[in-house]
Parts: sequence; structure tokens; C-alpha cells
Amino acid sequence: MFRAGEWLSIAVLGLVVLFIFTSIAFFTFLIGPEGTGPTTTVDPSTAYIQFIFISLAPAIGLAFFTNVLSEGSRLSSLLVLAAGICLIFGMLYVTSLIPMITEIELPSWVVYAPWIFSLLGILLVAIGYINYRKKAYLSAKNNEF
Repeated sequence: MFRAGEWLSIAVLGLVVLFIFTSIAFFTFLIGPEGTGPTTTVDPSTAYIQFIFISLAPAIGLAFFTNVLSEGSRLSSLLVLAAGICLIFGMLYVTSLIPMITEIELPSWVVYAPWIFSLLGILLVAIGYINYRKKAYLSAKNNEF
């Protein structure tokens, strides 16, 4: 059975995947059918803020929580590491969609946000890696005695 830290790391991965897919859907919506833009009026900044606070902000917060609660679990470390890798590659794909948006003027923070989120993905990779190495160090230290 999974421990609390492992369940939280599964939630981190799920929230990151949710954010990636909603970001891709959002920017694809802004591109519109055949590149003509959306057929309805939309404010891109407020809609994207909602996506951030629904999925990515809790994922980052839970990743720090799993660092404490996982007690060096390798599974939870690998799941947080996978979430970071998914976030990096997902945001790189989103940055390839942004130049296709021609009909709407995007705020500068929306244009540069995927790069910032890629840095957060690097932070998740670092958290997962440090947790994984901590578990390997602790198990090697326990085997010495």
C-alpha cells in the first residue's frame, strides 16, 4: 500500500499533466480554427491565471510537501522527477504554439510564462533528484552498520 508521500507525488504528477493539457488546449483555442483566432471574445490573461492556480500552483506546493512526507521514498522521488520532466517538455511544446497566435494580442507575461514554468519544471526535477539521492544515501548508510 502507498504511503502519504507517494499519494501526494501521484497528485503532483496528475496536476502537472492537467496543467500541460489545459495549456495546450488554451493556446490551441487562441490559435482558432485554421489560424483565424477564437470565434468568441476572451481575455487570455485571466483565463490563464485560472489554469495556473487550479493545477500548477498546487502541484508545486505538493512537491515541497512530498519532500517532507515521503521520507526518502524512491517511488515518490521518481514521480516528482517525472512530473518535472513532463512540465519542461510540455512547456516547450506550448512555446511552439505561441507564435501561431496572430489574431489576439497576448500580454507579455502570458508569452513568457511557459519559460518560467519550464524553470519550475527544473525545480521539480531537482526536488525529485535530491529526494532520490537522499534515499540512496540513507540506505547505504544503514547497510554499513
